[in-house]
Amino acid sequence: MKENKLWYRNPADDWNEALPLGNGILGMMIFGGIQEEQIQLNEETFWSGWEYPEFDDPQTLAHLDEMRKMVFEGKYSEAQQLCNRYLVCRGGGHHDVDGAFGSYQTAGEIYITLPEASEENYRRELILDEGMARVTCGRSVREYFVSPTYNTAMIRITGQTDNYSIRYERQNCSVITADNEIFVAGYLPTQYAIVIKHEIKDGVLSIWITAATNYKSDADPMKVCRETIAKAMDAGIDALQKDAAEYFSSRLGRAGITFPQSAAMTEIPTNERLTNPEGDLGLVELYFNFGRYLLLSSSRGKLPANLQGIWCKDYHAPWSADYHININIQMNYWFAEICGLPELIDPFFDLIRMIAKAGEKTARVAYGCPGWVAHFDTNPWGYTSLGCNPVYGAFAAAGAWCLRHVKERWLYSGDDKIIKDFYPIIRGASEFFCAYLVKDPRNGYLVTVPASSPENSFISPDDGTAVNVCAGPTMDTSIIRELLEFNLDAAAVVGEDEVFLKILRDTLAGLMPLRIGKYGQIMEWSEEFEEAEPGHRHMSHLYGLYPAAEIRKSTPAYYEAARKTIERRLAHGGGHTGWSRAWIINFFARLADGNAAYENIIALLKYSTLPNMFDNHPPFQIDGNFGGTAGIAEMLLQSHDGCIDLLPALPDAWKDGAFEGFMARGGFKVSCEWKDGRVIRCHVIGSEGKTFRLRCNGNEIDVVGEYIL
Repeated sequence: MKENKLWYRNPADDWNEALPLGNGILGMMIFGGIQEEQIQLNEETFWSGWEYPEFDDPQTLAHLDEMRKMVFEGKYSEAQQLCNRYLVCRGGGHHDVDGAFGSYQTAGEIYITLPEASEENYRRELILDEGMARVTCGRSVREYFVSPTYNTAMIRITGQTDNYSIRYERQNCSVITADNEIFVAGYLPTQYAIVIKHEIKDGVLSIWITAATNYKSDADPMKVCRETIAKAMDAGIDALQKDAAEYFSSRLGRAGITFPQSAAMTEIPTNERLTNPEGDLGLVELYFNFGRYLLLSSSRGKLPANLQGIWCKDYHAPWSADYHININIQMNYWFAEICGLPELIDPFFDLIRMIAKAGEKTARVAYGCPGWVAHFDTNPWGYTSLGCNPVYGAFAAAGAWCLRHVKERWLYSGDDKIIKDFYPIIRGASEFFCAYLVKDPRNGYLVTVPASSPENSFISPDDGTAVNVCAGPTMDTSIIRELLEFNLDAAAVVGEDEVFLKILRDTLAGLMPLRIGKYGQIMEWSEEFEEAEPGHRHMSHLYGLYPAAEIRKSTPAYYEAARKTIERRLAHGGGHTGWSRAWIINFFARLADGNAAYENIIALLKYSTLPNMFDNHPPFQIDGNFGGTAGIAEMLLQSHDGCIDLLPALPDAWKDGAFEGFMARGGFKVSCEWKDGRVIRCHVIGSEGKTFRLRCNGNEIDVVGEYIL
């Protein structure tokens, strides 16, 4: 039975139970109230803040040598004090939610009063492959969807519609209400507008909603909204519903998983299933489908999916609902290539182009270096400066991490166009690090300094205090190594000059290799420090295991050390946030430990998933949904280690099943069915004449073009 529906017996008590709809630009949260329906509205560019060029502090560069000297002398506490003062941005940085940095915001609340509605036979549901929410109560049926083509959110209510009222609420805005229209205007400080129209025709109440801002545009938002609504109404509600359904069904249909399951489980409300996920394979399938649905709903417009995708009820969102580029936005897109949804990454690519341009100033002002750099977070205006605190804000490799998605696009598609398009940006990131890295006099390796391992601390050997600034944390080195290797590969495509190639090779040769510590773990720092928090949520030093491929079966010592690293983190309480638990699933998938990966899927569902299936950081943070979806796919297909590996991390609980339409690096499309843990059918399609290696049922074979079992 296909798992494509979330459903509930009661209205949502709060936002964490409401159901999300979106088209990548507009979003709605449906509460399903009986006599008063509440719809919380979002639009992707509803951001406070503005472009502000003065976050970079020249004092960073002025004191850079002094900070480095303290670190190299092992005076970590003194170095920390200096870095707390100088290795930071000017002003409030990402804390400046009422100022230039800003925050993603709600677009307001719509209330529909239906006094004759009845709670009889109540049912609230979200149908993923139709892109529709539906509420049934008494004789009334309400349907909600958002059209991608017409950029209009729709509500259709049949039964008991003669007596109704609609109102809109949002702070600091102007609202004009006419007979069947509501016009809203305000400033964020960008200008915004919302138009709501409603009509009854043949006993059906139709409500049409759209919103717009003038983010990076000279257009009049009210004019845009009026024209949008007019086109939508000319097309008609049936056309908009068909548009939404085709958008979701066609894209969700590109890939999928199927597990044998009891039809009886689908008769249990979703919130009840989440309390007891053990053995509920259909719930895993539903979670996988829901994750893809969320990305389809939140990454299609001018901006990528943020920390809350596209859904936000606040004016000051948690962490501004911004773009954390020290793992979170990257995690949002981990599954897009393997699940055949590469176009959803395009808004992220646009963001990378923006921060690469803005980051040139940060590189020059803060560090005196060429190229570009970005730190731990950004916003819709391309913030690239250091943060307010070095524990998270001194992560200079964040922008380079973003570029691995460009690399993945190239590996999956085999299309050199992405390299030619991004090469100046790839080179710019490399130029920065080739200039910024310095030799650590204590060991002779090139290191980033002062730096931090996101967002972790260690015990300073000089006085026993918790500090975070250091030289050459493992994550920095792993990311830079991958960047420079990628730059060399990309240079072969575009034809780079030999002088720069020599700089790349010399820099690459000077980087510190991965090292194994006294606990048998991958060392997080270049020295054997004691962790201030051994169960920390970040596991940055395992970047080389996942998402990168530096640690794999062909590096057995590091492979085993990675396992010990995870076990040590978990033993001290790690994985306690939703996205961190999702990362662990992917780690265990890469370690070919299906049972451990599955145990963490169960933990993610049981302890870090809200009733509406949103990830619970806490509070809601969408990267856990996306990371969990990626982990499920990674357990079933891997292609990072030179071959197409079928069922590399299959848990005992998934002894029978199938997946369809997964993509492998090299441009291959893969489908597979298994029984009792063994593949009984597979189909791999590649370009004619293209050779690949297939790992299946413990055997490896070389195949050309297409393979069918």
